[in-house]
Amino acid sequence: MSKKSFKVDVRLDKAKISRITSQCTKKGTWSALDHLAAVSKEQVPLDQGPLKNSCYVDVADDGSSGTVSYDTPYAIVQHENMAYQHQRGRKAKYLEDPCNDSSVQSEMRELIARAYREQME
Repeated sequence: MSKKSFKVDVRLDKAKISRITSQCTKKGTWSALDHLAAVSKEQVPLDQGPLKNSCYVDVADDGSSGTVSYDTPYAIVQHENMAYQHQRGRKAKYLEDPCNDSSVQSEMRELIARAYREQME
């Protein structure tokens, strides 16, 4: 029996592939971090809302990285001080805990994958 070989020659427009990859990377990264922010906002200590409302998602231009941050003078103290008493469901480590939660991580991975799939359709 002889083996037949086939050669496939596909020419890709490198600029187009780069643009698509960058777009879905940025969209996926933003979607994943937005999900993390949403989960975190459900846990952030809540008095009148300034801390929760200061949450910000930022993604690098190339989509390769990003941050979720809270910007109030007391954000770090609220996050780190485990002795503070908070309303039910609200707590310290409101960003760290969701970031380390395997179900949140799984959903973030799915959001990134979905962005790639949607861009390729």
